[in-house]
Amino acid sequence: MMKGVVDVRGYQTKKDIIYETLKKEIYEGEYEFEEKLVISKIAKRFDSSESPVREAMNKLNSEDLIEFKPHVGAVVSTLSSEDIKDIFELRIELEGFATRLATNNLEEKDFEEIRHIVKESYSAIEKQDYDLFEKLNIDFHMKIYSKCQNKLLVKTIQDLWKNTNRYPSLFKKNDEHNKLSVKEHEEIYLALLEGDSVSAERNMLKHKARAGKEILRLTEQEFYKDLDSVSLSETQKITNI
Repeated sequence: MMKGVVDVRGYQTKKDIIYETLKKEIYEGEYEFEEKLVISKIAKRFDSSESPVREAMNKLNSEDLIEFKPHVGAVVSTLSSEDIKDIFELRIELEGFATRLATNNLEEKDFEEIRHIVKESYSAIEKQDYDLFEKLNIDFHMKIYSKCQNKLLVKTIQDLWKNTNRYPSLFKKNDEHNKLSVKEHEEIYLALLEGDSVSAERNMLKHKARAGKEILRLTEQEFYKDLDSVSLSETQKITNI
């Protein structure tokens, strides 16, 4: 996939441009785990010397987005099952809390928008439009969290959500999960509509906990799939001897 350069406003150094672009691409899942980042190629892409690339990589390394491996160089960091578990433990609590805070701040126009999102989500499932369903899922959650009147809380949740594209998609060809997810969205919506902050928070906590378990299941599935591929490759090598 041809990668572009982040469009930035105002003056930024080469290091900043390279850093922001690579960071965005890593969060958007444009790189495989442990994919090698070749400094000379990146420098050529950005029409830069290698020095700003190294500086950008050091910053990405400090944020655990890449790591330096002996005799290999810079590679994109992996997200282990433990990493995902840690992320979801935070997300469950923070998103439940944001839902409770948002309950009394939602207006009729907000409920109309949430109802529309739920309706469109059912339609996306029927059409098996997984990309649309994923977008609607984000819209549903962020619409609620945006009404919690706590900017730091919203930003923290958004930062945690940035990792979403780095692990297997919850929604692609996962219709059973998707149907259950929208049903849970309905339950959250009804609790919000009734102004029941306790039930709304509890429903969100259950919803996010189940999503976290499903992500871990899919991650383990991907791990064993990769392991099977390696085993098959090794077997073929032995057969060819």
